Amino acid sequence: MRSYRVDTIKNYLAPTSEYWARVKPTRITLIPTPLGMQPTAYIRASWADKKYGETASVEAASVHDGESWAVHVRWTTVAAKGDAEFPDAVAVALPIARDSVLAIMGSTEAPIHYLRWDARNKAVRSIIASGIGSSAPGPEVKQAAQATAQGHTWQVVITRAFGTGKNVAPLKAGAKTGIGFAVWRGGNDERAGIKAFSVDWTELELDA
Repeated sequence: MRSYRVDTIKNYLAPTSEYWARVKPTRITLIPTPLGMQPTAYIRASWADKKYGETASVEAASVHDGESWAVHVRWTTVAAKGDAEFPDAVAVALPIARDSVLAIMGSTEAPIHYLRWDARNKAVRSIIASGIGSSAPGPEVKQAAQATAQGHTWQVVITRAFGTGKNVAPLKAGAKTGIGFAVWRGGNDERAGIKAFSVDWTELELDA
């Protein structure tokens, strides 16, 4: 997946901006998080006979202007609503270390930085994961999101400033890293580990 260099990120903040039509998206395959990876026996038993994580893919596109980075994510859901008990949500995962393992949500030695948006709160949350079922508030970074729903489809743009720091996934022009995604269908009561996710990193190459 390529993050194209543009003159200014401001033209790409709105999900429906005409500028996104010029950026080639990448389709990322998602799978349901295996029940065996759920952190408690109660969750595993509760969802044993239920369908979940049926969002088969997301379409993602990315740009940056050398100072800030943006990713446009598009996916379909049960019903694009933000007032449900469990709202629709999407998270973007970025590795903090080269050996961060996406499938198990990182580790203590190699955690993962998530930027999570949901349709009820709308603000982006910075989260650090250091293993399955282990997450905590992440580092303070300059981040934002805008979203729009059309029928059963969400379009969300998440932005983040470039830079590095403790527990901050490094982003800089001319570099390569990985990117992953997770989607929750609130209309299906999905939350926490009950979701669809990309099991491995997709290479993200940022233009110099």
